[in-house]
Amino acid sequence: MVSDTTIPKKKRGFLHISLASGGKVTSEDLRMGLTLFMPGFLILIFLGTYPIVNVLLLAFQKRSMFGDAEATWVGFQNFVTVMTSEIFWVSLRNDLVFTVVTVIFQTIIGLLVALLLHQNFWGRNVFRSLVLFSYVFPTTVAALVWRFMLSEQVGIIYQTIRMSGLPIPNTWFSSTNTAMATVIMVAVWKFFPFMVINFLARLQTIDDQLYEAAKVDGANPFQAFRHITMPSLMPVVLIVMLLRTIWTFNNWDVIALLTKGGPLDSTRTLPLLVYDSVFSSLSLGRAAATSFVMVLILLAAMIVYLKAYEYSEKRLA
Repeated sequence: MVSDTTIPKKKRGFLHISLASGGKVTSEDLRMGLTLFMPGFLILIFLGTYPIVNVLLLAFQKRSMFGDAEATWVGFQNFVTVMTSEIFWVSLRNDLVFTVVTVIFQTIIGLLVALLLHQNFWGRNVFRSLVLFSYVFPTTVAALVWRFMLSEQVGIIYQTIRMSGLPIPNTWFSSTNTAMATVIMVAVWKFFPFMVINFLARLQTIDDQLYEAAKVDGANPFQAFRHITMPSLMPVVLIVMLLRTIWTFNNWDVIALLTKGGPLDSTRTLPLLVYDSVFSSLSLGRAAATSFVMVLILLAAMIVYLKAYEYSEKRLA
């Protein structure tokens, strides 16, 4: 091995950074690392910044999707038009209901399934694989399968419930009383395995000695769950709920494929409103203003989640 003293002084870097391993990084190493790192970093910055800036500029302009005329600067007119529209507030209410209820049920079901799959029983690995069944399905396929299964003409679920004599609605997706609940049911079924995967991974990192010590101290299973399992799970629960909140609030495909926002706008959400603003009204400005409002709502939700996450981390410290 060639020692550092054999390297000529003029070729040595003047800037040295101590590593955890005890080694040294010279200025030449830093320059090489930055040379390899910066192209990808700049591309990511561009891909992340340009759409946001472009949408923000569009929100203050009047521009048609297929119009040949130049964009006109209209200030806050698009925001005023959006915020004074009744359909915006209907869509916002539906989006909040869809997001909150879906995420809550996904979290509860995901936690219960993860706790079950964490136990030792025969065939556990098989059931762990099967729980991913709905998650690996493409959303388009899942939505179409559910439409067929709930169809009053050929649907196996509809016909099974009808033959059992239980009361069922005449329509699942065509009634204002059941459309939102049905859409939520499909979304929960489709995405709850994401919760299971993350919760199960965290459960496997909890030290078994904590449970043994709690058992020696006379704690019952519920007390062990309350004082050991949940505090350990809470940071992961909050981060996963944050991700699912963002993805569900922005979800377009599930509702578009099942109800297209109907009936009577009972399942219309903000992503569908943005879609209609672009492809039906041909107004990029109103679509951008609605999208920016969605960003502000999600930023507020993110702050709440991160504050709760910070508090849960302090409890573990």
